[in-house]
Amino acid sequence: MKRNWKTLGVAAISSVLVLQLGCGSSPTEAPKAGEATPKGTEATKETSSAKKDKVKLAFWDMHTEAESKFFKDLVDAYNKSQDQVQIEYSTYDQASYTTTKLPTGFASGAGPDLYMISPGDFMKFAKSGLMKDLTPDFPAGVKEDFLPASLEAVTYNGKIMALPFELETLGLYYNKEMLDKAGVQVPKTWDELHAAAKKLTTDKVAGLIIPPDKGPYFNFIWYPFLWQQGGNVLSADGTKSTFNTPETAKALDFWGSFFKDGLSPKKLQLGPWEIDNLGNKTAAMQIVGTWAINRIEEKYKDVPIGLAPLPIPAGGKAATDAGGWKMAVNGQSKNAAEAAKFVMWAFGSSDLSHALKWGTEVKFAYSPRKSVVEKGKDIYNKGLRKVFTEEIYNSAIPEPRYPSEVVEAVGDAMQYVMYGKMSGADAAKTVDAKITEILSKQK
Repeated sequence: MKRNWKTLGVAAISSVLVLQLGCGSSPTEAPKAGEATPKGTEATKETSSAKKDKVKLAFWDMHTEAESKFFKDLVDAYNKSQDQVQIEYSTYDQASYTTTKLPTGFASGAGPDLYMISPGDFMKFAKSGLMKDLTPDFPAGVKEDFLPASLEAVTYNGKIMALPFELETLGLYYNKEMLDKAGVQVPKTWDELHAAAKKLTTDKVAGLIIPPDKGPYFNFIWYPFLWQQGGNVLSADGTKSTFNTPETAKALDFWGSFFKDGLSPKKLQLGPWEIDNLGNKTAAMQIVGTWAINRIEEKYKDVPIGLAPLPIPAGGKAATDAGGWKMAVNGQSKNAAEAAKFVMWAFGSSDLSHALKWGTEVKFAYSPRKSVVEKGKDIYNKGLRKVFTEEIYNSAIPEPRYPSEVVEAVGDAMQYVMYGKMSGADAAKTVDAKITEILSKQK
């Protein structure tokens, strides 16, 4: 449901810096979905000296490169810190991680003990019994350090089913040089964004990168355009569809126009969450999140990349999505208790070093823990981070955690319009009926 972080008691970074939820990661060279053993892997092998009676845990992830190394190092450190548990870490292609790898793994009984989950998939796994209640696993006093809203977002039936460890927001990244050469100002409105994309599109450069394929990330990028007009998918209590509105139709038509007018590719060589689309100069603009900043600083220092808030429609107001991956424990694991201890050791203890390193060194993301924000506050105004902190942060709305059938239906509406099957109004009406039917079966 739509909520503004400010109303949830989140102060601004001088006072600020706390959100919740997210999606997206950096570039991928990860293995293909369905492979039993990840290639290139980040898998951590049990040492020959390990005791035979150690509890073995499988930890599945979708991060890559520096982010994957962080988790591999974290697992290595944990394995060395005690002699009761041995964790094996594996990472997979983000594009198929939640849509194929996790579902098939759990369905076959070969799912992990520990795994990453996005807000878009939270309800699907929470309802399936695939998340352990972590409420009793928090050390004394630590739960109070988390923003209440960040824990609310991972609570199901009064139980905390996952641990949030990052809060990521979205912005419009652009190539300054391309805009200057084309005489294009940084777009602030929907009309300006479409006109800019049209002027910047060539046979070698995409005007704007937004995700073309269905999935939680697809919806994650679209929601702000609906919220900017005051629209929403469901009523505040989540019991009724509010999809059949002029605001939805307008947001769908706007989204679809970039694909129908050839300004955004329907197929991408790189993931739509990878800033490399902009870094390798095959795109002029891209909507992506906070996680892109470290990648820009490390690999694309020579590319003149700028950042701005998402453009808004006439009469609309600023809004961006706030997401973030969570760590979850398989509720059906016979070693769930041991897995929960690792999760709390990683991001839920009084030791803030892991959380601080993750959000300030490995990538840029706000923390859902107040003490971590306070400890790392100097980083939030460095470089492009300042744009997120001063111009975007306060317009953040948590990524919704709709039932998976609703997420799927919203994705249908987006595709109906982008492939010219329906107008925005017809898609909104059609999918509104579909969502109403979905909700009626869940009562």
